[in-house]
Formats: sequence, C-alpha cells, structure tokens
Amino acid sequence: MKVDRRNAVSSWSGYNHQGKVGIFLAIRELKKLTDDGKDYSKYKLIFEKNGGEDVDICYSTAVVSRHQVKAKKDGKYPNDYVNVRTINSENCHTGYQILGTTNQERYLHVICEVNGWDMDKSTFKKSYSGAKYVPNKSKVQLYTYPDGEKYCNLVGGRISPIDDFCIADIKEILKHSNITLSNDEDHIEETLLEINELVSRRISKAHNAGKGVYPVIYFQELNKIITSTEKRQRQSIRRAKNLFALYWNENLDNDADNTVINEILNLAEDDFENLLIDLHPDGKILDLKKINNLDNLVDRYSIKYIFYNFLKWCKEEKFILDNLHYQTNQESFRLSLINAPKAAAGEVKDSIMQNIGLRLIRTIFDTDYLINMNIDGRKFFEEYPIHEEGKEKLESGFVGEVKDNIFSSNLEYIDYENTVRKLKEDQDSDE
Repeated sequence: MKVDRRNAVSSWSGYNHQGKVGIFLAIRELKKLTDDGKDYSKYKLIFEKNGGEDVDICYSTAVVSRHQVKAKKDGKYPNDYVNVRTINSENCHTGYQILGTTNQERYLHVICEVNGWDMDKSTFKKSYSGAKYVPNKSKVQLYTYPDGEKYCNLVGGRISPIDDFCIADIKEILKHSNITLSNDEDHIEETLLEINELVSRRISKAHNAGKGVYPVIYFQELNKIITSTEKRQRQSIRRAKNLFALYWNENLDNDADNTVINEILNLAEDDFENLLIDLHPDGKILDLKKINNLDNLVDRYSIKYIFYNFLKWCKEEKFILDNLHYQTNQESFRLSLINAPKAAAGEVKDSIMQNIGLRLIRTIFDTDYLINMNIDGRKFFEEYPIHEEGKEKLESGFVGEVKDNIFSSNLEYIDYENTVRKLKEDQDSDE
C-alpha cells in the first residue's frame, strides 16, 4: 500500500535545488522530443504529486521518469539514503514511491559523489569496510548529468551547474526552432529566470489551494517561454526609449519645450515602437526586428541636430505627432530622423518604398518636404518623375488599394538647417 508523504509544498521555492532539478529534467526531455520531432503536447512536469516523488515527468497520466532530490553535503554512501533505497509502504512512509514506474524510470539526484551505489553487498564491504551496506530494494538509479557525473554541485561559477545544463539545452531548443536568439546569452538567462518564476507561482498557487493540489508545468508552456522573442523585443524598445531620453537631455536648454518629448517618452511600448519606425522610414526594420535591436535606429546626432532643433523652433500646435506632420502658413513638412549622406538620396527613397511595401510605416509622405539630416533640394522622385496615374499604380503595387495619397508628387528633401530657417520664418510671419 502506497502512503502519501507529499506535504512539503508550502515550504518549497522554485529557486531551490529541487525546483532547479525539475526544471532541468523538463527542459532536457523537451529538447529530446523536439530533436526527434515528437509531439510534446501531453507532456508535463509535476512536483510533489500524491503517490509520486519530488519530481515526476509524465506523458498524460503515465510516468516517464520519477525523481527524488537529496541535497546532502555529507551523503557519501548509500546508507545516507536509506529511505530512497526502501520501498514506500505502511511500514516505511518515507520510502520511494515505485507504483507506476519500472526499474529504469526511478532516479535519485544528489549534490556530492556517492560511493558504492551500484555494488553488491560483498563488493561493497570489501571496498568500504567502514560504511554500512543498505540493499537497493527500490532499484533507484543515481541520475547521470550531461557532464557524465552522477551528482551535481549546488554551486559552481557565476551560475549554478544545473543552470548551466539548462542553458545548454535551451540553446539547442532555440537552434532546432531556427530562432536567432540561440546565441543571445541575455535572452537565455532571462528565459530560465522566467521559467523559475513560473514554477514559483505554481508552487504558491498549490500551497494556497491546500492539500491535494500539486504544481503542474506543461511542456507547451515551457516551449512557449523558450521560443518567445517578445521579452527581447520589449527590451529593445525600452533601450530605445532610454536612449531617446538620454540624447534629448544631452542637448536640453531653457529654450526647449519638453511637452512633445514627454509625450513621446510616455507612450506605451507598442506606440513608441511604431513612432520609432515612422521616424526612421529608411531603416532596416525587418533585420533589426529579427535580431531584436530596434534601438539601433536611435542615433545621437539625429536627435541632436534634427529632432532637438525641430522641436525647439516649431510651433507645438502645428505639429501632429501621430503622423509627424507639420504645417506652416504656406508649406507642409514630414519629420524624419534620416541621417544618410547627400549622395544616398536614391537609396533612401528605395528603402522607404520597400518598408511601405512591407507595411512597416504608418505615416504618409503627402507633404512638401521630407525633413532629414543632410539631403537638401532634391525631389524624392527626381529620377522617375511621377504623375497622378503613376502614383496610383505605385500605391497599388506597394500598399494595395488605398484612398489617401501616400506621397506628394512634389515631395522634396530638406536638411535640418533649412528646416530651422523655414521654421524661424514661419514664426516671424505670425508675429
């Protein structure tokens, strides 16, 4: 008769060794399944299950492997693990729960080398005369770790050895999934932290629910956390926002109005990302998104010379942030932070057209001027003059059927210096 002794959930944390072992085992099994192209939707990690052990890896209701974890620093002989080598019963409530498992599915995890675990009585007594022999009635194996050792130290270098094993397997899962983040150490470490936090939450939830409820982590959940790029994308946007603020503050003086910059920095992350892309319509948007480096769009000199000067001399009431449009009494402008050299006007146009074709840019270019760093006095379509019919075809080819004009046929590049001059003239005309 099996006896439930699973009562330690309330005192357990996802950050302790037992939790780390469970996470490692689940990630390792997930890696094997993904390597073999097998369905993992019914696989799960269970802690402290009634009738189970510290950790069970299960397929639906069947046990794939069962694991007990002992963090004994001085557990160097089998007699230090008497309960593990004993079968759970009415006479031994602390024995190993073997029900539902075969001899090949039962494991013990230790933190130091255990001598003579697999020896018979005679050999053991000859080898370790000072130690007591305990028969392995439960047929439990010492777990062999990826480094070939049958134990795993609690501490190692910067992170624990078991975390290192997890990181190695996460990398392989990412490689198998063709995700570029397989070499992104920050992403991988953050992924492991997120998995730890998930385990901790499940433990806490089980504790609050009371007796009979045990933490379960599904492999689908683990894979989603591992393969998700969202956290890195979020970080990229947060870095971009911080750089925006930093470069703005480097140039701050008493004449500048902070209203617009404060509005920008208070945007939600998705809105800020859209604005960032709109301000850099010629950027390698897809490439930077792929490697989660949209913050590379933010350039110190573009903010210093284009953005800062524009906001310093423009009239706030005439500037529409949503579409980056500015209207003077006589002319209209579309703000950008393009910082390409004069000779790159054609390349800039091609990049913008490509990004519009991919629907990466929201704002239109139906203005007189496109503000940028260096290019001035050149028509946007100077190489191929565009008429209304041609513009319609262009719009249809790049962005589908649209009602509003995307480009002005007279759109012209204007550098930041001439932009400031025109803004000053507009101010003078209103006086």
